[in-house]
Amino acid sequence: MNPTSQYLLLAAALFALAGCGANQSASVHGSGVQIVAIERVYGDLAQQLGGKDVDVITTLNSPSADPHGYEPSTRDADAIANADIVIENGLGYDAFADKLIAASPRAGREVIDVGAFFHQTGDNPHVWYETATLRRFTMALASSLETRLPAARASIERRRASILAWIANLEMRLGAMRETHAGARVAITEPVFDYVLHEARLTIATPASFAHAVEEGNDPAPQDVDTMQALLANREVAALVYNSQTIEPATTRLLAVARAAHVHVVPVSETLPGGETTQIWIDAEVGALDRAL
Repeated sequence: MNPTSQYLLLAAALFALAGCGANQSASVHGSGVQIVAIERVYGDLAQQLGGKDVDVITTLNSPSADPHGYEPSTRDADAIANADIVIENGLGYDAFADKLIAASPRAGREVIDVGAFFHQTGDNPHVWYETATLRRFTMALASSLETRLPAARASIERRRASILAWIANLEMRLGAMRETHAGARVAITEPVFDYVLHEARLTIATPASFAHAVEEGNDPAPQDVDTMQALLANREVAALVYNSQTIEPATTRLLAVARAAHVHVVPVSETLPGGETTQIWIDAEVGALDRAL
């Protein structure tokens, strides 16, 4: 069965369930604005903005969830079908969400495609690490919530101001890093943290073909592996930015080479860790990068 047929069957099952107990979804979701965020980072920011006036469901709720291979459930389809607002990363990162949205049309439902603010398909999808995107997303969601929740406008504006102040401070920190370390060479295992590295004007010394292979779950070319090992063993880079969620032989060996050569390792992740806010998570990673440089 092709993927499109699978999603249509999933939607059909959803509507059958909805017909048997329409009130069940209301009791589960509560009385606030219903928001489905595909990624944890957007769900966290949505909850921060909306407070008690929103009910947020995150599809990729596990910190180790991989959007590239995620198989959505009937529960995911149910959540999206009943959502007032759906937040997706876009840029092909969470393509399954588009299929679920298309399979369950709903009047008045808003879809916020975060990646589409400044990018197009083919660009680096890890846009939650881009300060301009974080700001645009915060403004867009806050505006939508203020329209839907006019009585809560003042509290939403206050929370929006707090998040925007954090983003402004993050930009200042990256600006200071840029003034001090612009041009410094770093190695990466995957292009997860690249928007931060670009904003700090650091130079990524890793062959693009190596990072792309690791991101796609493929074995890097032997010559690229040799290049990476030389960069680290010879201390030709200030740091290795390491995706801590990808554990495979090629990257594990590089981690060992970096540590043996006393090259600073900066662990980063694609998903918001459990028990942390977006601000704590990103601030800690940026702080680790600053110390490494």
